[in-house]
Amino acid sequence: MKRRRRGRFLFGIAFVVLLADGVAAIWLGQVGARWPLVALGAILVAAAFGVAVFYRRWQVALDEVDAARRALRAEVEALKRVLHEPGAGSDGSER
Repeated sequence: MKRRRRGRFLFGIAFVVLLADGVAAIWLGQVGARWPLVALGAILVAAAFGVAVFYRRWQVALDEVDAARRALRAEVEALKRVLHEPGAGSDGSER
């Protein structure tokens, strides 16, 4: 779970930095009447929201991987139990 916290932290930082840069660029563009700077700010704000969407999809994918890992682990444990049962692997007839 440490990796998830680290990922959440990094995505949070990326979101905040992009959003703050975008808002600052929009504000400076309006104050200085520089419309390309306003456009750049809008792109940065859109990128911040893109990071948020990517983060949500990434979390869903990680949850699916964790569920598959748990299911596989349970299946392996069930197979181990079957193998360790007395008489496992024999059909009851002696040769």
